Amino acid sequence: MGCRHVSQASWADAVNPAPLDSSMNAQERALLAMDVAWVEWRSEFRRKLFNDGILGRPMRSVFEADMIFSIVAHHALLGRPVTLKELATYFGMIATPATVSRHVDDMEQGGLVERRLDTNDRRRMFLVPTRRLEGLGHEFQQARLRIMRENGFVWSNNNNKE
Repeated sequence: MGCRHVSQASWADAVNPAPLDSSMNAQERALLAMDVAWVEWRSEFRRKLFNDGILGRPMRSVFEADMIFSIVAHHALLGRPVTLKELATYFGMIATPATVSRHVDDMEQGGLVERRLDTNDRRRMFLVPTRRLEGLGHEFQQARLRIMRENGFVWSNNNNKE
């Protein structure tokens, strides 16, 4: 193989790239910036949870774990805890029921969720968030709101459906 010659101009472009010429508007760019900031924050938060001993081991997938936490908490706030089977249906082709079950096992071991028998049907087991998860949830949601505000998001009471 021969050595490919790189012109001085293209080398300078590679070292000092110009911003992408894109048709994305300011709101779309802000959404991208929020995504990047959120990934950075989540990575650091996950490291903190592991280092503080809250997680016995790092979660398999941050995306899957975050969504499981959100779904379990959301259902509990609505007064209708979710079952493991129902939880797995949210993931469709993203994660297998076995993967979701392993995440829940890790979360239960970490004191973040509890399994409780349905008093009306002892064959069903509900997943319920613990106070520990609620405390972490506050920190988690406050960070999301801060990142959103830093990127132009403004909350309006008109958004509230109470």
